Amino acid sequence: MRWIRRVLAFALVVVGVATVATGAGRADGFAPDAYYRLRMDLFAATPLAAGDIVFLGDSITEGAEWNELFPGLPVRDRGISGDTTAGVLARLGVVTAARPAAVFLLVGTNELASTPDPAPGLARQREIIARIRRESPDTRVFVQSLLPRAAAYRERIESYNDALRGICREAGVVFIDLYPAFLASDGSLRDELTFDELHLNGAGYRRWQELLRPHLQAVGPASAGH
Repeated sequence: MRWIRRVLAFALVVVGVATVATGAGRADGFAPDAYYRLRMDLFAATPLAAGDIVFLGDSITEGAEWNELFPGLPVRDRGISGDTTAGVLARLGVVTAARPAAVFLLVGTNELASTPDPAPGLARQREIIARIRRESPDTRVFVQSLLPRAAAYRERIESYNDALRGICREAGVVFIDLYPAFLASDGSLRDELTFDELHLNGAGYRRWQELLRPHLQAVGPASAGH
């Protein structure tokens, strides 16, 4: 399976960058492409189970080696390169049916790049949270802020994150503000944490690991990440 993961890791960068570059983030609808279908087929072959800790999102989530970042915990990667809130909603039932212990959600940057109005995406964020709580009431929900990217996105991302924080407050779920820890002084994603101002490199994932460790410890064993 490791060779498959390495091929997918390369593919997600190629597909993810192309998706953002062309604005094909599927923000206003759901039209799965071949890569999306491949990921869904792999997920079906390795189904989730009760008690799993699910990382749900787009290429930024998919790119992590979650089992290596949090050894000894039942962490499961459910990221798909290029995905949006619409895509997550379309596949959410498979996640909630498994009754996982926790869901860590990070999605929205693709549609933010291609759609000027954030309101539909934020409405879908609210719906994702509501559905998890309704369909799997014992699942703990952790919603993560969007990360910085190129400096031109700073105002949009900060506004989006402020709105997302409010949605989480209203819903009574945990909001994890990753944004400040990744922000450069010029408003971009810090150079040492990325190669392309969007995806994280190894140092970026290590930084993310540090920020998530206390929350993983609250869900699983106290040895999380060691």
